[in-house]
Amino acid sequence: MVTQDKVLAFISLRTADGRAVSVSQAGEQFGLSLEAAAGHLWRLWRERLIETASPRPARFRFRLEPGESMAPLRFRITRRGRERLRWHDKADSGGWALFR
Repeated sequence: MVTQDKVLAFISLRTADGRAVSVSQAGEQFGLSLEAAAGHLWRLWRERLIETASPRPARFRFRLEPGESMAPLRFRITRRGRERLRWHDKADSGGWALFR
């Protein structure tokens, strides 16, 4: 089962490599449809655990503009997202246990 924390860990690893993650990349990584991958990214974005790699208007920093699609957006982890992963790491007490 694909959890938000697994997707967040994937985005964290990509961000550490200096790369951002698109909906299609998340879908490929986890074997998800584009709709399911977009749903995972949208929820992480809404919770401010990830942000877009490109600047956005302040009102739409963590949400889509009317009529906008998530497909062209690329995401990276935020400080809050890294803190969430650290919390899960401590709770699992085993490093990147999310990938086990």
